[in-house]
Amino acid sequence: MRFIYRSLWVFAFSIALIACKNETKETTKSDDPVKVDTIVKKEKKVLTEEEKALANSVFSKVMITPELKMFASYMVSAELADVLIKQKGPYTVLAPMDTSFGKLDTEELNDFLKLENKESLIALMKCHIIEGNHDSVSLFQNIKNGGGTYTLKTISGETLTASKLGDDIVIKNAKGSKGIIKKSDINGSNGVVHTIDALLLLN
Repeated sequence: MRFIYRSLWVFAFSIALIACKNETKETTKSDDPVKVDTIVKKEKKVLTEEEKALANSVFSKVMITPELKMFASYMVSAELADVLIKQKGPYTVLAPMDTSFGKLDTEELNDFLKLENKESLIALMKCHIIEGNHDSVSLFQNIKNGGGTYTLKTISGETLTASKLGDDIVIKNAKGSKGIIKKSDINGSNGVVHTIDALLLLN
């Protein structure tokens, strides 16, 4: 797990470097006292399409959201990060906060990372990625128009149901696992991220 965290921080640092578009540096003083010090600007770096995707993707938004460290690490373990970085989508990511993972015991968390359980981990992570761009406004509107519920499809074909509870949006899967959207509308170039307060477990 420590290795995964180190890799994630290197990844996040790379995003920060890519996002920097301009740099300036001050030249040293000339030996000629008549000349005036000048500031030389480097040419603006033109980002490649891959760099733009990395810097602005929904996964980059997951990476820089403090309460989503565990979700980011499990996405990397499931080898799904590239989906949210390189593919156009759009996607809606329902990202469980770190407190969601804290509700499970250590043995359960470690089981997710065992090689023999990788397919189960992939299935679990895919359950949190929805096809299409569903911001909070459209979710509320679709729930209202749907008579109180709205059906969403994950990239693995699982069905999720969105409903309203007071001023909150509740997401529930077919197994009965449900979570409430907490921080909404974290927009990326290929979709949107909402944090939720629970893992949408499949068993």
